[in-house]
Amino acid sequence: MAKSFGPFNRLDTKLGLRVDPGLVLASHILQLTQPELEHAIEAELNDNPALERLQDDLEPISDETILRSVAPNELKPSSEDGEYIRSLPNDSEDVDWVDLTPDGTTLGQHLRAQLGAMTPAWMSDLAEYVAESVNEKGYLTVPAEEIALATNYALEDVELVIEKLKTCEPAGVGAFDVQECLLLQLRDAETLEEKLARKILRDHMDEFLAGRTARIVRRYRVMPEVVEEAFEVIKGLNPFPGEGFAPSSTAHQRSRSLPAVTPDLTIHRTEHGWFVEVRGADPNSLTIERAYRKRYEQLRAESHAPKDEKQHISQYVRRAASFIQAIHQRRRTLRRIGEYLLQHQAGFVSTGEYQFLRSLTRTQLAKDLGIHESTVSRATMGKFVQIANGEVVAFEVFFKPALRVQKMIEEILATENPNNPLSDEAIAQILEKQGVKVARRTVNKYRDRTRLLSSRKRRSA
Repeated sequence: MAKSFGPFNRLDTKLGLRVDPGLVLASHILQLTQPELEHAIEAELNDNPALERLQDDLEPISDETILRSVAPNELKPSSEDGEYIRSLPNDSEDVDWVDLTPDGTTLGQHLRAQLGAMTPAWMSDLAEYVAESVNEKGYLTVPAEEIALATNYALEDVELVIEKLKTCEPAGVGAFDVQECLLLQLRDAETLEEKLARKILRDHMDEFLAGRTARIVRRYRVMPEVVEEAFEVIKGLNPFPGEGFAPSSTAHQRSRSLPAVTPDLTIHRTEHGWFVEVRGADPNSLTIERAYRKRYEQLRAESHAPKDEKQHISQYVRRAASFIQAIHQRRRTLRRIGEYLLQHQAGFVSTGEYQFLRSLTRTQLAKDLGIHESTVSRATMGKFVQIANGEVVAFEVFFKPALRVQKMIEEILATENPNNPLSDEAIAQILEKQGVKVARRTVNKYRDRTRLLSSRKRRSA
């Protein structure tokens, strides 16, 4: 008997999960490092006609305008005007303090001697307090307000002495952060490259850290070679001017120079307090192109708008808006994480000393911030943070409890008596006095992991 196939109805139900493209884009943007984000922005600008980057005024600028823009208060006769300089009255009492520095002088003594000659006698105790508030790297670690409270001097007097401090040698001392330190070293910039370097430090630090010259070339209408030379000027500066006075300065010899990697987050302290800064592209510099925005609004108001045009305009405008929103979200997430680290890892962020690292996991951070752990992983994986002393460390450092012990062991061994090396048991006892209780075998494990020799082999070495 033949089967007959008649009309029938079939209800086919499927349960599917539709992923929001905006969330996918936000997740992708979040995991990008600063250089990768810049490349993504350039690619999107090329592909999406509705996305526009706000540009600076690119009108041609004369050499004189460039010089005045780079250092408006520091234009001086060039070194070629030697005859003119020699004709000036020489009533200056400036002293080359570096030449007068005796061997063995500490940085504090060196600064007190200079400040004593620059300030009235009745300010001597204030000058001494300010000089002693400079750490071994040359940075002023105490805000002006705290100094005023501690010394019972007027805030104006404290600020005056701090300004005098910033003119002392070695150049760069008295700064609150690395950027200010480098700027102080270019206070007397004379050549075009030095003046441009100062402007780059002040207004284009992101471009410098990322090694990008194109925007600066366009902004100041100079040859790329000039910008490269300005970059070299910056690289030749000393981010830790006080280390020349430290007994262990040779151990640090430029090891903490300008970051070899690009930090995505900077945590620094100024006289106004702590700041968490997300580096890289600013979403406020991106916008929807004016013509596309205008036409988009018109098409939304029209009831019979051309279908193809409406689809084209809507697609690119919404894509641009989602892209900008994703960058905003990235900055908010990184800033929240930075503020959390500042609050919970303040000791390490302030000093860079690993003994102050507290146990922390991404899970704990995510729970406290009310975000998913995967979001924290995307935001921190492969990225770097510049902390208050100028060091650039990986985010990973904050989430590795064992790293604290490893670094403390390395520091202990670096200061041991080579003729009487410490045993693993002795190292464990020192760690316990420093608040870290570990077993001898744990010391042995961490020492092996970092390829440090045993006490017997260290003695024979």
